[in-house]
Amino acid sequence: MSVRFLTAFLKSSGDGGVVLLENEGEQRTVIVEREALLEFASPRRADECRLQQSIGPICEIAAAKLKQRTIGPYERIRIRGSDVVNWKHTAEIPFQDRI
Repeated sequence: MSVRFLTAFLKSSGDGGVVLLENEGEQRTVIVEREALLEFASPRRADECRLQQSIGPICEIAAAKLKQRTIGPYERIRIRGSDVVNWKHTAEIPFQDRI
């Protein structure tokens, strides 16, 4: 399964981010909750910079959710803080070396 990053931006409300991916020729929307952005690194921030720094892990988490097939073909993928915590615990490479 090949997931390709297209673009990312912070919502104007500041309560999270949106990432667009391409998967098997279809565009997928990933909603990154504010709590997820806060979990990615220290110091805890939920801003445009943190979103851009976290694109790699966001794509990995989204690809894992797509692989599980719990997401319908037109559903948005939602990344929560708990998803990031789980990703940190299962990552093969230490988290601090990934960002």
